[in-house]
Amino acid sequence: MRIALIQTPVEDFYFTPQRSYPLGLTYLAAAIKDLPVEVEIIDLITGYGRQTIAIPDNFRPIKKYLPYDNSPISAFHTYYHFGLSWEKIEDFFQSNQYDLYALSSNFYTYSEEILITGEIIKKSNPNALVLVGGQNVGPEHDLFINSPDIDICVTGEGEYAFRELVIALLENKPFYCINGIWDPSEKQWNKNPCDFDFKIAPDASLLDVDKYKISGEPARMISTSRGCPMGCRFCSVSRTFGKKMRLRPVDEIVLEMKEAFEKGIRSFDIEDDNFTFNRSHCVDLLKTLSEIFNNEVKIYAMNGLSAEHIDKEIIDLLINSGMILLNLSIATGSEEELKKLHRHTSVEYFKQITGYAAGKGLKVMGHFISGLPGQTLEEILSTMKILAELPLVLGISPFYYIPGMDLKVPNKPPTFKEARLSRFWPADKVLDELDLITLFRLSRWINYLKNRLRSKKLNKINFKDISKIFADDPYINNLINDKKIIGVHSNNQIFCHEVSETVIDGFFSIFHKSYVYSE
Repeated sequence: MRIALIQTPVEDFYFTPQRSYPLGLTYLAAAIKDLPVEVEIIDLITGYGRQTIAIPDNFRPIKKYLPYDNSPISAFHTYYHFGLSWEKIEDFFQSNQYDLYALSSNFYTYSEEILITGEIIKKSNPNALVLVGGQNVGPEHDLFINSPDIDICVTGEGEYAFRELVIALLENKPFYCINGIWDPSEKQWNKNPCDFDFKIAPDASLLDVDKYKISGEPARMISTSRGCPMGCRFCSVSRTFGKKMRLRPVDEIVLEMKEAFEKGIRSFDIEDDNFTFNRSHCVDLLKTLSEIFNNEVKIYAMNGLSAEHIDKEIIDLLINSGMILLNLSIATGSEEELKKLHRHTSVEYFKQITGYAAGKGLKVMGHFISGLPGQTLEEILSTMKILAELPLVLGISPFYYIPGMDLKVPNKPPTFKEARLSRFWPADKVLDELDLITLFRLSRWINYLKNRLRSKKLNKINFKDISKIFADDPYINNLINDKKIIGVHSNNQIFCHEVSETVIDGFFSIFHKSYVYSE
């Protein structure tokens, strides 16, 4: 039996290449590597660049707000196909035939790319089985179970269900009864309890070591745990991995990293954002990494960590282990709203941890959400002010809908294409698209100012002094003096972006007495 484990292309305004490592597929490969099958991981996105494509009709309401901009504070403006073109994918599957095609779908908003890939496969090999699994597969939507090109859907953690499926196929036995698989005869999901021990180690032997990089260096994503007991209402990760924390033994994690190190990999991104949740496990892991690698590796946690599960000792251990960038998530600076979101974060503690980490030389990013249902403009701008007054880079994430989240969204997007941060789809009637885009641009402006402060070796600046210190900087002064955010056309001509006057006025009202700190 020939099995293809497939990562599909993505179409959007942006994509982060260093986040393309197909971690889930390496776990699927490991789950069946002792079976009499031939397995390939086919990554259709990494290493193939991008092609400019027409912006979908769903995005046309915001296109007028996103003109081409070559300035240092630009936002999105061009729509791309990231990965191998559909024509070349069709050619590939015409020339390469498999018995089972397993597509990884982790993002609701990129469901169309899964459906197109499935259609291409079925055209080239009508008798093959096409499977879809991943965090975007489950009872919250029926996009895949209703597709004529998809034969099997797996929900929840897929390793054991996938293994049982392959065994059933090899033995010519029924497979729709397997836990985690959609049963079309009963029109229901067979329960996948997500409570098995996390014992499978990934098999990365099918991947090209030099293909996946972070900052130009060979990299690997690793997972140290599964499950999340946090219960944040804007997240759906527990729907896939459950609420029970399951930890990988430290020696297994270290063994995986040592084997990767011997192959030339020097950068590791810890993907699970709860790896600091169990303090003793985290401390044990970081101390071991520090002893073994002696600062010869770089550690990242790009999904973001919760400040409440970090203390000064862990910060020191992260630095000793090789971390150079600390991503911290705060969601919102409102303690009241944090409670409503079931986010157990103390804003004051967040400030303490940020200050300590920055003081130790770590670059810090503070991630927050704009446009949550019911979230006021004042709350978002106040959160931005809190982060502007800390030594960090702002990481703004416009809210987007995810099926399965506990949060009630009054204005759900009409299709999956609108359910992404680059669409700026309003969750309710409190803010509109131009408000959200303007907030995004202001966040970029603040980061630009922070960077300029660092270049001038200034620790902080009073808001009222900005125009004096940066009198020669048009990007800064057009906002400070004229309340305009400027961009640069392809012909180097300066223009003014269309912005929400309500947001701009609110920004000045909240920031006029504040300080902005260097990143």
